[in-house]
Amino acid sequence: MLKSLKKLVKKNSKDNREQNELELKLAAATLMFEVIRSDGRVDKVELIYMGEILRREFKLNEDELDELFKQAKETAHEATSLQGFTREICDSWGNAKRAKLLEYLWMLALADDQIDPHERHLVRKVAGLLYLNEAQIAQSRELAKRQLGIEEEL
Repeated sequence: MLKSLKKLVKKNSKDNREQNELELKLAAATLMFEVIRSDGRVDKVELIYMGEILRREFKLNEDELDELFKQAKETAHEATSLQGFTREICDSWGNAKRAKLLEYLWMLALADDQIDPHERHLVRKVAGLLYLNEAQIAQSRELAKRQLGIEEEL
């Protein structure tokens, strides 16, 4: 009886961890999609960068990536607030991983070689919701620019 109970608890714990990981991936992908669409258009280059980031960061195959894209778009269109997504991330990710997500958001905002005021505002808003300070915001932006090979000030 005790062995069965331990096995059940262990299985549920594993299922909960897997579900939490899926929710975190979706939260991050939704934030990325929100940044991409915040300037009123969705550029192909931004979607390509988003796909590369998600594939690399979460080690996704093509089917998983396609499904995550689909869910992120749907979730973004239905979302009324960013706080639910950022709260999940803050509860599970350390400061360094949250700063890395911010770097990715800056990369997406800068991917088309210009930054719209709406993109800038949204990235900074998400940074605040992720409890990142001004130095981390500036550092993440500079790292994103370096990754993209952008030298001039945008």
